[in-house]
Amino acid sequence: MAESFPFKLITPTGVLMDQPVEEVTARSSLGQFGVLAHHIDFITSLIPCVLRVKTDGDREAGYVVMGGLAAFQSGEMTVLAPEVESPDKVDRAAAADQAKAAEERLGQTSAYSPEYPKAAYDLEVARARQEAAELKRPAD
Repeated sequence: MAESFPFKLITPTGVLMDQPVEEVTARSSLGQFGVLAHHIDFITSLIPCVLRVKTDGDREAGYVVMGGLAAFQSGEMTVLAPEVESPDKVDRAAAADQAKAAEERLGQTSAYSPEYPKAAYDLEVARARQEAAELKRPAD
């Protein structure tokens, strides 16, 4: 059994998770990262992704986070997210349709357009929802 560390997932509506965990994985603008006990202190921004939290043994919880901040300090990790969705609430077909539409919209938007950041964000959200749908349920 791996060593655990305190973890909190906080949203504007309250604390969604506050318990010891063995591992946390998420995605920043630099790529995917993982955190285990005794990690060096850090703080990073998150992009929309599936936040995976491994609790005792092989149990794993997943959350679709819409960005935010992750910090590991003094042996404790805190994630502040503006919005979080449960993967169980993500519809596989709708997520695939949203990802396809977001890809098309981004492909038709100039990088110099004021709409580009929103289109890129929407694509990240759609891909995170699609990943969450694939993780939680077998193919329909």
